[in-house]
Amino acid sequence: MPYLIIEHLEEISEWLWLEYKHVSEWWKDKLIFTNVREDEREKLAKLGSVLTESVTKFPFDRSKIIVLDLQAEEELKPEDIEEDTIIVVGGILGDAVPRGRTKEFITSKMEGVKVRHIGKPQYSIDGASIVAKLIAEGKRLEEIEYKENPTIKLDEFSEITLHYAVPKLNGKLLLTPGLIELQKRELGYFDEEEISDEELEEFFEGKREL
Repeated sequence: MPYLIIEHLEEISEWLWLEYKHVSEWWKDKLIFTNVREDEREKLAKLGSVLTESVTKFPFDRSKIIVLDLQAEEELKPEDIEEDTIIVVGGILGDAVPRGRTKEFITSKMEGVKVRHIGKPQYSIDGASIVAKLIAEGKRLEEIEYKENPTIKLDEFSEITLHYAVPKLNGKLLLTPGLIELQKRELGYFDEEEISDEELEEFFEGKREL
């Protein structure tokens, strides 16, 4: 099984941590984080191997490296991947409109590597890593299902739209575990069973915060 490198390029927010954790569940001991600051090493070491140096500066045999880049001309295929292949994913939380940051921060600095895309949709970090894993296991890109910009119901009345593609396996969306709960918290949802009537009364009287 090849290795997956995430070139760490963001602050570790709760959202990013959930995505990284999901990647770790799929890639296990084959996951490596690069470009990691000293103060982040201990946390990321819980999920995979950690290197301080950027992948763009490592003296790897670059013929064995594949960078996943939305702007690549060729798609990733199972025959591209060998046991000692290193697949590189940018640790970048995407924008609704892609800005080509993988090319800017990684691809343009790594002459001699293979550059591949995994289709036209923009995936999250964990989504791209899962698609890469499925291809490494022998699936072809056209065999991998996905849902672009899925809408997720939070409750009977509310929903959110994720502005990226989410891979599917056996018809099931492979959503980032914990992401919906995070969205609910950020939108001010709470579990009514955890708050007493007295606490609610004090909240409405302006005597406390929930």
